[in-house]
Amino acid sequence: MIMGENMTSKMISIRDDVYKNLKKLKGPNESFSELIERLISNQQKDPLKHFGIAKSLSEDILTEFEKAVINGKKNDALQSSTKFSELWEE
Repeated sequence: MIMGENMTSKMISIRDDVYKNLKKLKGPNESFSELIERLISNQQKDPLKHFGIAKSLSEDILTEFEKAVINGKKNDALQSSTKFSELWEE
């Protein structure tokens, strides 16, 4: 990203280990700002947004779906954490 006339920048301080982790996640032609935007965008995605059928589902089914999504996120987070720990310790 090239900063234009109307764009400002802010300096932030992060720990060295956080910087290294972000650097590993960053694409080859991606700025750190773009990486952070991507991470925030991915975190804010609503899984039901793309399911128009969800409007006609019962509350019980939606509750079960939500539980499955939450459990999936927990499992993904655990697997990701384990994998990242393995990679970062190298």
